[in-house]
Amino acid sequence: MATPTQEEQQLHFVVFPFMSQGHMTPMIDIARLLAQRGVIVTIITTPQNAARFKATLDRAVESGLFIRLLELQFPCAEFGLPEGCESFDMLPSFSLALNFYQAADALETPVTLS
Repeated sequence: MATPTQEEQQLHFVVFPFMSQGHMTPMIDIARLLAQRGVIVTIITTPQNAARFKATLDRAVESGLFIRLLELQFPCAEFGLPEGCESFDMLPSFSLALNFYQAADALETPVTLS
């Protein structure tokens, strides 16, 4: 019987913060704290949101922390949102809030398949 590799034995957290600056920033901090304690962390987000904290994550990974990033395409067009509107604070009008929540909810399928 094969013995598990070190990576297979490590605790692995998957975090999927709500796409709003007030949720993303603390979740990135929590991910870094977990990784500093030897936990593997995968952050699921969209390309626009990933770009916001890429430098922070790059520094964390360069320092030896095991943080992965899984980017999902946000279905803006399918839900009547402007292209690139991947965070709640990017909404041009609060009247699009329901569209945004529905688009975010639609990410459940790709996350389940990943």
